[in-house]
Amino acid sequence: MIGTQPQFSARQMFIRYWLPVIVYAGFIFYLSSFPIRIRHIPFPYYDKVFHFFEYGIYAGLWYRALRMTTRLPSYGWGWTGIAAFLICIIFGVGDEFYQAFMPYRVSDIYDVAADASGAFTAVSLASVKGYITRS
Repeated sequence: MIGTQPQFSARQMFIRYWLPVIVYAGFIFYLSSFPIRIRHIPFPYYDKVFHFFEYGIYAGLWYRALRMTTRLPSYGWGWTGIAAFLICIIFGVGDEFYQAFMPYRVSDIYDVAADASGAFTAVSLASVKGYITRS
């Protein structure tokens, strides 16, 4: 039919929507495993900017996967946005806890705040896009 989404198998849905979430989570975990020694700081608070964009992308992937594969309400923030946001915060807290045990890494509550800000912004933008495309 014209104007309808094609139907995907469960395997195709997993590969298309959930595999990017899993791979990106692994990428975040992988980056957190490196002991970092920084000799030159590119600009003030560069690590917070990195966290903001890192978790903005992660929240966007979660929002997309939840919206396309579950029946959670996604109009506006809905349960889809709330779930994506909370999952990112929980993952960010876990990531900072993990970094506390890595050599030359520091666990910082401000990193979690930057993670949450990025996730909030991404989910908000996705929600606004949903409002615009529904009208």
